[in-house]
Amino acid sequence: MAAKRVVVLGARGVFGSLLVRELQGKYDVVPAGRDFDWSGAGFQPASQRRAGGAHHSIFAVLCAAGPFQTLDRNLARMAVEAGAHWLDIADDEGWFFDLVDDSSLDALAREKNVAVIPGLSSLPAVSGALVRRLGSPKNVTITLHINNRNAKGAAAIASAAASGGRTLHTPDRELLRRELGIDAEARVEFESAIARPMLRLLGRWPRFAAKLAKPFRFGKPGGAVEVRSGDRVARIESRDQRLAILPVVFALEHLEEAKESGHLARLPGAGGTPALLGLRGCLTPSVFDAEELLRFCAQ
Repeated sequence: MAAKRVVVLGARGVFGSLLVRELQGKYDVVPAGRDFDWSGAGFQPASQRRAGGAHHSIFAVLCAAGPFQTLDRNLARMAVEAGAHWLDIADDEGWFFDLVDDSSLDALAREKNVAVIPGLSSLPAVSGALVRRLGSPKNVTITLHINNRNAKGAAAIASAAASGGRTLHTPDRELLRRELGIDAEARVEFESAIARPMLRLLGRWPRFAAKLAKPFRFGKPGGAVEVRSGDRVARIESRDQRLAILPVVFALEHLEEAKESGHLARLPGAGGTPALLGLRGCLTPSVFDAEELLRFCAQ
């Protein structure tokens, strides 16, 4: 069976390049930037394709083209119109809820039998799974630990700068309130004390800052996501930066399995009652089993 074609947007960035390397050998990977030639890769809506013409089907579009605060929301719709799944690593709350709350996009994705799943990254995918590991606490504090030796691209610096160096404006707070009735706060901690004020200052010029940061990578690579409620703690660590992209790889593999086997995912419905739904429409990362996701990300 031929490998499924997957387009990676933002493939030249820090996380996009990691994602491309992770997928190579398993999928027919098309590395792309924001200026990607959609039509050249087969992204014509069905109504625009020539009858009998050659068309290479795109199975999924994986987006690592941050900063998501400034990314065109129509990219997800273009993918769905072409019959491709849309998966991204966004941790920006504005982008995340613009997609999951878009009823017209949800209807289109269901019609095309594809899924739109944003937030498949450390936050909110891994953080949400860790919260579920703790059971049902009333409130949690989520901490993203970033070690200094990590490569920092423009998108990462822009995101850190937007946090004000401490509180993160991620989907976690609203998402956990909606799904579990939990009060949550997300914050970031840097290995180096000087990193916070530097990123806040240089966040005005993220691309320049990304180049400037390269000579100053001391300390350890990787990081961790930690969820704390009182004296209970759930934590996952990573020796590299793959934790940010492994949830999207996990989702891609499950979508492939679902297509081949007709698998149905268990998604919490209204009132917490499980409802069996196909992997289609606008979904959140909680569509996947929390422990299964954490085991995959611990590799």
